[in-house]
Amino acid sequence: MATEKTNKTPISEDASSPKKRKAELEELEVDLEAPEPPSKRAKRAQKKGKTLPPKQDSDDEKEAKKEEKEKLKSNRSEHGVWVGNMPFAVTPDMLRKWLIENSGEVITNESITRINMPMTKDGGNKVNKNKGFAYVDFADIGAKVAAIALTENELLYRKLLIKDSTSYDGRPKKEEADIAAAAKKKAEDEIPTSRKIFVGNLSFQTTEEDVRANFEKCGEIDWVKVATFEDSGKCKGYGWVKFREAESAGWAVKGFCRIKEELETEDDFVKGKKDKDADAEDNSDEEEDTDAQSEKKFKMRKWWVNRIAGRNLKIELAEDDQVRYKKRFGKDAPRRQVQADGTTAEGGEAPKREKKPVPPRELKAQDDLMVARLTGTAAKHTGTKITFD
Repeated sequence: MATEKTNKTPISEDASSPKKRKAELEELEVDLEAPEPPSKRAKRAQKKGKTLPPKQDSDDEKEAKKEEKEKLKSNRSEHGVWVGNMPFAVTPDMLRKWLIENSGEVITNESITRINMPMTKDGGNKVNKNKGFAYVDFADIGAKVAAIALTENELLYRKLLIKDSTSYDGRPKKEEADIAAAAKKKAEDEIPTSRKIFVGNLSFQTTEEDVRANFEKCGEIDWVKVATFEDSGKCKGYGWVKFREAESAGWAVKGFCRIKEELETEDDFVKGKKDKDADAEDNSDEEEDTDAQSEKKFKMRKWWVNRIAGRNLKIELAEDDQVRYKKRFGKDAPRRQVQADGTTAEGGEAPKREKKPVPPRELKAQDDLMVARLTGTAAKHTGTKITFD
């Protein structure tokens, strides 16, 4: 019999081990200082020729900018000047060069520590221009004095005004009396003079009790009047409310008022669980209760009064009774006109002009002939008589 020879290969340790050999991966190196690659949206915008809005700074970048600003403020020199009346085309480099060249080598590039020149923020391809002034800080007082001495010298055909950065001479001062008077006048204008308000956009089902309940939080009410139909007695959609104080009417016109509300604390819930034998307690316990009530905390809450039954109300200040009476019956009231039936009518209508008598219309020739034919009368002579001498 033929025998088959089998070549058995030895099993390696790696193949017999239960764990597989891990592939060796190359480590990725990321350059944090490299610019961020554009996104798909940015690539599409670049193809179309559009510009994307600037990306918002992250929290870390915002904090870094704040730190830089604070650092700049702390590094500001005490020797600074303010430069005004500058041409709008001047740049910080041009101002630096002008100071160095015109100071007679007193001001050097190293002595100028900072130039703060605010620029206008024009969009598009427009070139940003300065706002006409700048602040320049120096390292020593000598450079500062030399810069102030250059005032009234020209830069691009304009005379510059240079003075100490802490000097506010020439600025108009507001008188305190004028400010106080303006504030007082504004406060007086805000205080309403009328105690009566007009309420509109009411539903037909609204009653005087509904209006009173809605505005009673604003203050004490003298009376409430709702206009109603004579046949059905339902509301016409408007009414009036008169308060005891003008301030209450002012709150109602604003649409809300401030009310005091008690704050609930843990002690209120604990007291509710105690026994209800309050009558058997001593007077000392009653004094403790009064002290506890005085220690209660309150807060001011906004209470809205501009809606009734889901409808937004139209609330306005109405004329007071005295003002309305003077308008109707005072000296400046419009005169009453007597009508044909003897009654008086109010209103500012101008008196009617008297009609002038119209002369009778003359009849034409054809009309005169027609009348003569129908009535048998002689027609009016319209010809001319010719005589021969």
